[in-house]
Amino acid sequence: MENKAPSQNIQDVYLNTVRRDKAPVTVFLISGVKLIGKIKGFDKYSVILEANNQEQLIFKHAISTVSTAKMVSAPPPPPVPQPQTAATERT
Repeated sequence: MENKAPSQNIQDVYLNTVRRDKAPVTVFLISGVKLIGKIKGFDKYSVILEANNQEQLIFKHAISTVSTAKMVSAPPPPPVPQPQTAATERT
């Protein structure tokens, strides 16, 4: 069996980058509510957003979109390994 490196979730990379950079974000909920603040933390199911010296726990299933005013400088995800074909095995 092939030993695969764990793939990084792009959602986690994005949220961790804006959290680390303390970048202001706009969070749109599926209800249409717009929240503006900074990501303080997140896990598999929720995000903590800080705004006006208050923290809000937002469940991810309620989030439609997370955006920033400027580009996020997240590292590119690692390349996906391609299966070997008979032609590449001979070389």
